[in-house]
Amino acid sequence: MAPKTKRPISVWIAQIILGIYACGITLIVLWGLYKGLSEGIPNPELYLVTTVGVLTFATLFFGGVWGMAIRKSWGRWLGVAGLTILLISGVVTQTSRLVAETKSGESLGFIRILLAVLVVGGLAYLAFIIATGDTVDKFFSGESAKAPNVSEADHADNANSDSTG
Repeated sequence: MAPKTKRPISVWIAQIILGIYACGITLIVLWGLYKGLSEGIPNPELYLVTTVGVLTFATLFFGGVWGMAIRKSWGRWLGVAGLTILLISGVVTQTSRLVAETKSGESLGFIRILLAVLVVGGLAYLAFIIATGDTVDKFFSGESAKAPNVSEADHADNANSDSTG
């Protein structure tokens, strides 16, 4: 039996990012539940909708991490969806921050712009690699990491057939 493909570094990075966000969202929801139960909820309908919506994102992130960990195709695509959500929120956050700084008259630091480009570009590249990468394809399909071994006898047979044919 051929050895399975090792987990690509892009899958590791995606799992770490999604895991951090999933844990963070879950902690925020738990904190909100604690505060809501101890201090009372002024608008229960809005509270319920918000909590369910945020838990949906946490489930998406946790599902991507778990699915990629067990090498399932659905985990790969949940991971891509989670990274895309993070990418969209990163674009909105970074651009709105830059627009607010230009309107307030603050000078845009080169480091801030570079950081914004790196965050958005890095997430876009990671989502692209997870979705289309050849190594990632092999990892999730369970193909062997190495080419099949060809024995010496096979080489000799191929050499004989080439010289006679």
